[in-house]
Amino acid sequence: MTRKDYVAIARVISDGQFINLTTQGEVTVNHETRIKIARQLADLMGRDNQRFDRSRFLNACGFTA
Repeated sequence: MTRKDYVAIARVISDGQFINLTTQGEVTVNHETRIKIARQLADLMGRDNQRFDRSRFLNACGFTA
């Protein structure tokens, strides 16, 4: 993945609006769920790229590391 990908993913998480694939409508995800998603993705991205900055990503998602 590239920095551009990380930025795009962080923007989606920060927004908190997701598409429900069943109804095709937008769903707002609560704060705790968004944090969990962001942390799990940060773990995955960190394993994929040793230069990945977890704190920077979580901040971009709207959370403190």
